Amino acid sequence: MPKLKYKEHKKESSRRHRHSSSSSKKKKENPYKPPTLYEEEEGWLPPHHDNDAAWRQRMFEAMMDDEGQDPFYSSYEHVQPTPAMTDEEHRQHIVSGMYKRTHAEEIAAEEKRKAHKEKKKAERQAEKERMAREDAERIRAHNVYKQLQTLKQVETHRKEYVDRWDSLERLKEIHKKDIPWPVMNREFSFESVKAFLVDPKMNFDETKKTDPREKRKG
Repeated sequence: MPKLKYKEHKKESSRRHRHSSSSSKKKKENPYKPPTLYEEEEGWLPPHHDNDAAWRQRMFEAMMDDEGQDPFYSSYEHVQPTPAMTDEEHRQHIVSGMYKRTHAEEIAAEEKRKAHKEKKKAERQAEKERMAREDAERIRAHNVYKQLQTLKQVETHRKEYVDRWDSLERLKEIHKKDIPWPVMNREFSFESVKAFLVDPKMNFDETKKTDPREKRKG
């Protein structure tokens, strides 16, 4: 029996030896590496110029400028129905946005020039309308003055007409030249008689009452 115990002890010792040797091999294969404060960095490499990436970046920036804010915020927070565009329309939209972004100063200068031009045009139109109003007012004032002068002449001739009719009653002998005629400026014509008899401020019956002959009939 002691012999058997010795063999078992020998086998156990050999097993432990093999396990320790395999563990030491693993430790040698994966040695412990303590953490360092600064990790090693790779050397700096110049950026590679990618035309497609640059084009996509410009498109993205143009979209941001067109929307005025974060395109994702505009797309997901404020969803609005937009009309569908064809590929050509979408391309033109992107190109237009990029052009506006890259030529902002030129566009602003052109808009300023157009605004100045429109302002000058509006000023010229306002001046033209002002002159037209002044001309119309001047013509109206002239017509009013002319009408007042005509009325004054009519009153003067009517007074003379009435006075001459009154003087006929005091004459012993009446001649043809003494008979007064209802005319203006001693001109016998339809317009002259009409201007004398028809008062624009009165109707026909009121004008008829002012005739001296009608007064005598009454």
